[in-house]
Amino acid sequence: MKKSVLSCCLFLLVPGAMAEQVYSDPNPVTRSLVLQHEEAVVTAGAGYGESHNGESITTPLLAFAYGVTDDVTIGPLGVRYRFNAFDSGNQPNLELVAEGGLMGFYESEEFGDSFAVGAGFAGKYSLSSQFAFTFGAHYVSWIEDERDNRSEVRANGGMLYQVHPKLTLFAQAEYRELKDFAQDNAVNASVGGIWNVSRRSEVTFAVNYDDFEPAKDGYEDDSLAECMMGISYTYRY
Repeated sequence: MKKSVLSCCLFLLVPGAMAEQVYSDPNPVTRSLVLQHEEAVVTAGAGYGESHNGESITTPLLAFAYGVTDDVTIGPLGVRYRFNAFDSGNQPNLELVAEGGLMGFYESEEFGDSFAVGAGFAGKYSLSSQFAFTFGAHYVSWIEDERDNRSEVRANGGMLYQVHPKLTLFAQAEYRELKDFAQDNAVNASVGGIWNVSRRSEVTFAVNYDDFEPAKDGYEDDSLAECMMGISYTYRY
């Protein structure tokens, strides 16, 4: 399966107890970065884009997340632990989480597949119920069988702006400082929106740009899209 940046933002099915279930805030601006205890999220969607050589890429967007406790969430890429929670009675508000797990994947017929394993932190600073900043930083190690492992440091920032009770716009950019890659650094950016269908479901649409060229390092060119658009449907239960 081809891996895109958009797919890292989405969730898929995990079973859980549903009696008297408490669900996450439907407002993405004030919603916690972790799920509620025993809350599960399923997302399905698709993305379409082009690689750096102009080849078309179509990929499913599938993932999952499950709230083990109110502070621990297991997702498609690993584990997220909240160590500083929102104070729902005050604005502005700060939430911080530590996270780690699988953070990337590139394919290569010549050198074998490469997996990125990393850890870091993420946060959200909510100025009001309509506007919030997001941020994070991670250290990532690329594990390869045929070559020496590579590494990188990532830093990202973004914003969420609720323009309507059912519509929230978002934008995010990430900088990658690369070690032992053909490129010294890379950037990616995405913009989109989240439409609340109901308290427990939403539709997300996004467009993403990434200037990392995987072919320069011997990876398949269609391992990563230069430009991609995607849409997905999320349901909480």
